[in-house]
Amino acid sequence: MKIALLHFRAGLMDGVSLEMEKWRKVLEKRGHQVVMVAGNRNPRVDVSIKEIQFDEPINSALDKNIFDSLEDYTPSGLMNAVEERAELIRSKLKGILRNFELVIVNNVWSLGIALPVGLGLYRCAREMKARFIGHHHDFWWERERLSNPTTREIREILESVFPPDLPNVQHVVINSIAREELVKRRGLEAMVVPNVMDFDSHFPVSEELNEAIRTRVNLKMGDLVFLQATRITPRKAVELAVDVVRAFKELAKGRVGMRLYNGRTFTGRVVLAFSGMCEDEEYRKRLYEYAESQGVEIIDLYRFVAEGSNDFFEIYSVADFVTYPSIVEGWGNQLLEALIARKPLVLFEYPVFLRDIKPSGLTYVSLGSSFEKEEGLVKVDETTIGRAAEEILEILFDERRYSSIVERNFEIGKEKFGFSTLEKILEDLGM
Repeated sequence: MKIALLHFRAGLMDGVSLEMEKWRKVLEKRGHQVVMVAGNRNPRVDVSIKEIQFDEPINSALDKNIFDSLEDYTPSGLMNAVEERAELIRSKLKGILRNFELVIVNNVWSLGIALPVGLGLYRCAREMKARFIGHHHDFWWERERLSNPTTREIREILESVFPPDLPNVQHVVINSIAREELVKRRGLEAMVVPNVMDFDSHFPVSEELNEAIRTRVNLKMGDLVFLQATRITPRKAVELAVDVVRAFKELAKGRVGMRLYNGRTFTGRVVLAFSGMCEDEEYRKRLYEYAESQGVEIIDLYRFVAEGSNDFFEIYSVADFVTYPSIVEGWGNQLLEALIARKPLVLFEYPVFLRDIKPSGLTYVSLGSSFEKEEGLVKVDETTIGRAAEEILEILFDERRYSSIVERNFEIGKEKFGFSTLEKILEDLGM
């Protein structure tokens, strides 16, 4: 079967791009011809259509008027601009997609950003006999900005098209909460397809990389590194990682010179390392100020990824512990990455984790499942932070416990969230 995987962008390190690559790999293994269709230019993109990139200038300008403030158009003028753009995209996409038997649409029909792209694609699908699958990672009603458009007409489009109800369109979502909400809001049934990782392939983590990266940032092998591998954006609640490291540092003062889980001697230095891209500079600045006030040292390893000197996944080599304090996630790619890298986790039990991942039996250090906000930053009970720090301390100074946790988690990940899981689901979907 000739299959198109379509998204605003592809070949990058965002969660949707990563999942598309996994689908491509499994589909090709099953004998299908897979073509990546996206708005950006990238070696991993086979067909580039600039008009469907969400940050293409016209799409960005329309988004600003659709979701922020109606400054450049009257309400009717905005609708005329949306209609004109949607028609252009319908025509472009129809000319390209007519060559495919199946089109898998990633987030274009669920988020609502670059709205004319989704509207144009809807009209294209309505006119075609090809089969479509809407692969929905995030929905517009989950985002405050996207769920409050500037006009009633735009709201009606969101409620009727995103996602669409068409006989040739099937829907899949990445968690059971989204499945229930889709039925409630649109009356549409969907299959849950969790995020997965290839647990059977080599993951680029090694002691050689650990030593090389630490040398470049003046870290000793006996320094302890807590790795925050998510993007730097408020919903990742990175300030909780700062709180954990601060509490851990205080407890670890009495362990200087003692033997760590890896046989090395603890120097007393503890750092919080970032390896994901920053999506909010104001938030990043606030984090650094907060970390300084808490006596927590931050090092930024993303520059090695951005400059191409290290693969994103290679950075996991330096981690002694992975912090995953996100309060909202559609699934949890970084969680799976920690499992396959054989690194222990401290995490906030966000709703999808509690519903769909926790039952798998993973071992992790918990930051609880409830939070408050103080001066714009996420906070959990200090007793919970202290208890988490104590548990982390015991794991990092116990070789057998550390090894037992990461090996068991790896095996659970392989069984529950490996490529074999995705392959079985795609088979059930007729692919």
